[in-house]
Amino acid sequence: MAATFTDRDHQVARTTHKLFWRANAQDRRTFIVWLLTRPAALLIYNVLIPFQVAYGLQSIVTEEFDRVGHYALMVFLLGLAYCVLWAVGGVAICRNGREGTAFIQREVFKNYLNKDYEFFNNAFLGTLGAQATRLKDAYNEYSILVLNSIVKQIILVVSSIGIIAWHSWALAAVTVVSMILILSFTIATGKWRLKYRRLLSEANSEIAGVVGDALGHGVTVKSFASEAYEYQRFDKAVAKQVRMQYLSWMTSIPADVGRMILATVATVILLVLTARLYQDGIITIAIVVLVQLYVIKLVNATQEIADMIKSYEATMSGAHQAVKTMLLQPTILDPAKPKKLTQKSGLDIELKDVTYRYGDAKKGNAAVKDFSLHVKQGEKVGLVGYSGSGKTTLTKLLLRFMDVTEGSITLGGVDIRDLSQDDLRSRIAYVPQEPLLFHRSIEDNIAYGKPAAGRAAIRKAGAAAFVDEFVGELSNGYDTMVGEKGIKLSGGQRQRVAVARALLKDAPLLVLDEATSALDSRSEQYIQKALWRLMDGRTALVIAHRLSTIQRMDRIVVMDKGEIIEVGTHDELLKKKKGVYSRLWAHQSGGYLLPDER
Repeated sequence: MAATFTDRDHQVARTTHKLFWRANAQDRRTFIVWLLTRPAALLIYNVLIPFQVAYGLQSIVTEEFDRVGHYALMVFLLGLAYCVLWAVGGVAICRNGREGTAFIQREVFKNYLNKDYEFFNNAFLGTLGAQATRLKDAYNEYSILVLNSIVKQIILVVSSIGIIAWHSWALAAVTVVSMILILSFTIATGKWRLKYRRLLSEANSEIAGVVGDALGHGVTVKSFASEAYEYQRFDKAVAKQVRMQYLSWMTSIPADVGRMILATVATVILLVLTARLYQDGIITIAIVVLVQLYVIKLVNATQEIADMIKSYEATMSGAHQAVKTMLLQPTILDPAKPKKLTQKSGLDIELKDVTYRYGDAKKGNAAVKDFSLHVKQGEKVGLVGYSGSGKTTLTKLLLRFMDVTEGSITLGGVDIRDLSQDDLRSRIAYVPQEPLLFHRSIEDNIAYGKPAAGRAAIRKAGAAAFVDEFVGELSNGYDTMVGEKGIKLSGGQRQRVAVARALLKDAPLLVLDEATSALDSRSEQYIQKALWRLMDGRTALVIAHRLSTIQRMDRIVVMDKGEIIEVGTHDELLKKKKGVYSRLWAHQSGGYLLPDER
């Protein structure tokens, strides 16, 4: 399986580096402490201590035993200094990593949260969670790799080659050429392996998506007895993942073997050359010992650098998917200089020649076509029509989950595209057709309408939406956890919580998409009273299949195939015996629309 590197891949890599360094810069003081202490410790360990050891051995060879104690003391003191500096640097980098880790998690969560409606429609939520976790882990690995391992190896290599060159340019030249060959081979094979690591990362994300999708809809899986089917989907994803894992492991074998062959050849050449230089009297036994110490260090360094490159590949692969997602630009953007709405309540809405086509719609097919409607300040307008007539699409356009293909929508005389999305939506209380609750308490879910509201206001909204009617039967009352997506509550109970949330928000514009569809007739009557109190003096747009919900609306707009076909009050529309609304009303049973019999 092949994978190619595109400009997008390089952009992801550059962005990842920038993101990680921004994270490291969150606590500059600890970074500076690390920068002063860790390199100093490495210089002591890699330069000063080996010098003392080498000359101590030289003293033994030349029988200058009185100097051995001096060198031993220096090794002890330098070792003590190394330990102190290393510990201080370690504490500094741990504290720096703590701040950086928090920064990474905040950045990815904020970025994902700010994606648009279309993004969440298409994303596997389980995959997003796995990506975010891997990005955090990748940052931690990157910090250890860059701030410890790479710096350590740079200091080791530079100091080692410098010391060898000081005593013999020939040895230094052979050492440098050997390391260049080994590292070039490692980097070349690393690019080859990175392709398979990317594919492995994608396979891991796919598994997380399959797991999240199946477990997140566990009740549906159970109700359809589809455990075997979901297992097959999971097994297929696992087969792909283990295949990519196997290829990733297998590609490391020739790379490791080739590197070890080069390192062995280099070691032999350096050993022979060192022996010849000593035989010719160019270097002393102390220098032989010193050079061999550094040759061993450099051979080990090439192995560590190779391991670092492999770790770097794994790290960047782990971060790749999350950063790639972060780089996805929302299609719905705020204007550079948003306008401000000055009216605080009762805003009028005007939809002028609005047309909207979904991205996958055939050319000429539109969910809404040339739709024009002016809803005056404080007016209550109902929208009815068969499923697929475009009613819910209009609410999404009004909330600017999507932008109109043609035409415009204004709120209070201002095109909603000229407003910030937060400003627009803060003025709308929206109850969708299928309200999904957070896995939090009932009180927390109601409070979401106005987080700063006190408990009294929350309970008042709950009472107005008749949440009290079922909360009293729960052992923990308003503190009851509702489960994932509110699964512990019935459809009607979830709807009441959503209505209570809208009541608490108390926004000037109310948009209800089947807000009472899941309620029994008795509760619906009480909810309608609460909603009418809320709608008093406010602009309201109400979608309903249960026509009894909208009988008292100032106007009722009947839609079909994205267009307005009738407009009037309930009584006016009923007088049109051959009209669509009249036919819908006649075909209702218990307030619900029967299937389209046109």
